[in-house]
Amino acid sequence: MKQLTSLSSQARFLTLLLLGGLLSCTQQPQEKTNTIRLELEGHRYDNLYLQLVLEGYFDRELIIGQSENGYNWEFFYPDSLYGYISDVRFFIPGTPDTVRHDLVFNLISQGDTLASRSFMFDKPSSLVKARYMRTITRPNILMIRQGTTDDIISGTIISDHFEISTSDQNLISSIKSMHYGYGYRYIPKGSTYEEMIQLNMDFIRQYPNSQTMISLLFKGRLGYKSKDDVAKLFNLFSEELQQSFYGQKINSYLTRDNTVFKNQMLTTWDTDRLESIVQDSSKYNLILFSASWCGPCIRQIPIVKEIYQNLRQNLIMTYVSADEQKTVENWREKMRTHEIPWRSLMVLTKEKKMVIYHDYDIPGIPHAILVHPNTMKMEKLNLWEEADRQRLYELVKH
Repeated sequence: MKQLTSLSSQARFLTLLLLGGLLSCTQQPQEKTNTIRLELEGHRYDNLYLQLVLEGYFDRELIIGQSENGYNWEFFYPDSLYGYISDVRFFIPGTPDTVRHDLVFNLISQGDTLASRSFMFDKPSSLVKARYMRTITRPNILMIRQGTTDDIISGTIISDHFEISTSDQNLISSIKSMHYGYGYRYIPKGSTYEEMIQLNMDFIRQYPNSQTMISLLFKGRLGYKSKDDVAKLFNLFSEELQQSFYGQKINSYLTRDNTVFKNQMLTTWDTDRLESIVQDSSKYNLILFSASWCGPCIRQIPIVKEIYQNLRQNLIMTYVSADEQKTVENWREKMRTHEIPWRSLMVLTKEKKMVIYHDYDIPGIPHAILVHPNTMKMEKLNLWEEADRQRLYELVKH
């Protein structure tokens, strides 16, 4: 029978429900179980784990593999988890927390070798035949320390590469999407944004039931230029996926009105007072989301200073720093070193940062939002782009 090692409260709750069902199977139906079968050639393991990465990047469920010979493995997991999975990874346990030892699948497609360490599988069962190719060791790689959610360290990644054969369409589409960057808003060299959208549309038409693609669209939804672009991709998925967990979250994003700035109270960087982000709604407000550890944010300071010098009579500028308690002093030092003349507020906690990023649809930093006077209508601006800076000047100077 399956063995589970829980790393997330949500998954632990679902697992407890499953175990409760097993203990009282005479009173309620048994939980459906999905199975992944892995047949290895040329390399054996004493232990092998399957990691289910659930909603968000840090909710995870470990499945302990079962094997009698170290080559043929079976992994069982509750079907109730399936809709929450964003990707699946195989790894070898027993390494130090500074070493990650995993499996990389190589798929031969139209003469190209596509490689990925993140996958998705069909349900209720999947069979993968994998032939060992080589092992690659990469030292001095920035990675998250095992067992944590935000401890960035320099570690070593050991990857055992296998060439696979399978009829699993979710697995095939997940490897292709990861290899080519579909769903990531990645624009291939020499292509335009519009061509990238078309490539993603063509891929979804080919794999309308791809769980990986719909989870990637949810994760990357804020990076597209408009909700219309997200809708173009979303509408190509099967009806089943549109009604799935990630499908419903995308639909909620598409239908939610996020055109009006939701004013909130944050702490000032130097006095620890609580102040509203927008204090004077009769003027244009440029809200700049930044952090001390964000290199591009620091490199953008000269651009922002120029805007401040030219528009400060009619424009209120405010920093909102994503720094938490452990890096507060770093942010304060940046404000002093760069002699920042505009207001600066701080979120201070991870929980507050999640609220801020959700309420304002922030895909990453640096990020700028222009709040219009009186109406509190808001729009995103990319201050790296000359066209967006020109729009800002035209609006504020009008």
